[in-house]
Amino acid sequence: MPPARAATPGGRTEAVLASWHELLDAGRMQDNTPFLAATAKPVRAHLSPATASAAGIADGEPMTVSTEHGSITLPAHVTEMVDGVVWVPTRSTGSEIHRTLGVAPGAAVRIGGVA
Repeated sequence: MPPARAATPGGRTEAVLASWHELLDAGRMQDNTPFLAATAKPVRAHLSPATASAAGIADGEPMTVSTEHGSITLPAHVTEMVDGVVWVPTRSTGSEIHRTLGVAPGAAVRIGGVA
């Protein structure tokens, strides 16, 4: 996978979107079960150190993943993974990629810090 592309106008960097459903997400099976829902993993955007550096994003800081359709803002989790990729949960609280971004995994997205 190629490294994250150079920053675009507006301080954004392009990356490939990766995603999958978490075991505990915003699904209907958790309605009226707040204690179960509270055990879900934290909702974060994962990216490699090189991708985070290219986009000016620090671990734990809010970052935005966006398309022409919309944007999602989540805390960044800098971790060892493929460069040029950002991973976000498919359908969790604050991260609904199909509805908000209007794209599926594999699409090009813009990433950047929150001003």
